[in-house]
Amino acid sequence: MLKGIPRPRRADLTERALAFQNPRLPIPLRVAAWLPFARMWWPLDASALKAKACRRTRLTDFGELAPLDVPLELLCRTLDEDAELHALGRLSTHYALLVALSNRLRLEDLARRRPQIFERPVTGPIVIAGLPRSGTTFLHRLLARDPGLRSIPFWEALNPMPFAEPIQAPDPRIKAGARVLKFIRWNAPEAQDRQNEAPEEEVMPLAMGFSSMFFETISPLPGYLPWYVTTDHTAGYAYLRRALQAMQWIRPGGERWLLKSPQHLEQFGPLTAAFPDGTFVQTHRDPIRSVLSLSATMSYASRQNYHHPDPHLIGRHVTDLTERLLRASVRDRARADRRFVDVHFAQLNADPMATVRRIYAATGTELTEETERLMTVWYPRHRRGRHGVHSYDAADFGLSVPALRERFAFYYDHFGVPREGH
Repeated sequence: MLKGIPRPRRADLTERALAFQNPRLPIPLRVAAWLPFARMWWPLDASALKAKACRRTRLTDFGELAPLDVPLELLCRTLDEDAELHALGRLSTHYALLVALSNRLRLEDLARRRPQIFERPVTGPIVIAGLPRSGTTFLHRLLARDPGLRSIPFWEALNPMPFAEPIQAPDPRIKAGARVLKFIRWNAPEAQDRQNEAPEEEVMPLAMGFSSMFFETISPLPGYLPWYVTTDHTAGYAYLRRALQAMQWIRPGGERWLLKSPQHLEQFGPLTAAFPDGTFVQTHRDPIRSVLSLSATMSYASRQNYHHPDPHLIGRHVTDLTERLLRASVRDRARADRRFVDVHFAQLNADPMATVRRIYAATGTELTEETERLMTVWYPRHRRGRHGVHSYDAADFGLSVPALRERFAFYYDHFGVPREGH
């Protein structure tokens, strides 16, 4: 999976870990993963990708508001030299970077042609920040029932900027998103949670400014992560605000944005600088649940990039990432900052509407009877566990529950998070 890091021995793998390490792709994809000319067809080279994005969009200005050349070069180099991507992995990674660069070109072109768009502020967004499996997706989709809030559906998260103007009806980005989802479900049939019109994280708007945790989901990236972790992402979050300004002009909707991503946990400084009048909702749950679930998700999704994903390497990376996010959230949050609302998983699960009322009280806006009715009708049909609950063992990822509890002790104590059985 990463050059220089040997795969775990078969004897050291659980049955589930062995299945992660040796995925069974559909036969056409299994054949395509061995295509011999992938390095030539889909280069992971910064200059080649930028040139291809320029040809694709017929634009040349990438702008200077957010970093580009240094992170792109580091990312391409570590993906090309350190990650043992198979042919489909090179294709999907090449495509993801190309999409980010193309969207950035289109955003800069829009800013040049229509500067008045960026005079309208992004007012008082609600931003959810929490680990996976801490209730963030449920809360995100519940709040999205409010017609006064606007979220980013999957198809728009994939391509925030339109392919061309004037925008056709229906928007061709909707069909493009459906095609991507169709491929994901064919390649990884257990990944069924995403829907084309459902609220999605602001992954691509952040990736356009290279302030996105998304790239870590492709692979642990030893040549890129030191830059990402030590960089001040204030400019990247300003670029997110710039993208939202464009998106609210392109597709009018609710007056207040509803955003969500676990990466915000380590970016509270840049986040609050970009949206000083925002309301920031931090969800809490035993982080071991998140580590095991995210390790499983990444191990399974890695079939799209690698012949033999390494669940033990992924487990170590996810543990480091989780600790990094949580320590930053403890370090960077002022306890007296009333813009933050803490939501514990058990409370959210027991009484979702009580949590919603607390969030609306923090925003200073009214929860109307109609909005409450829409939420109350929706949430009983979308409660946790309606499709069954996945259970994973720490041993699947070469981890130990007692060691994880020790690493996360600072977080349990700081936020009063109860330990769950595993």
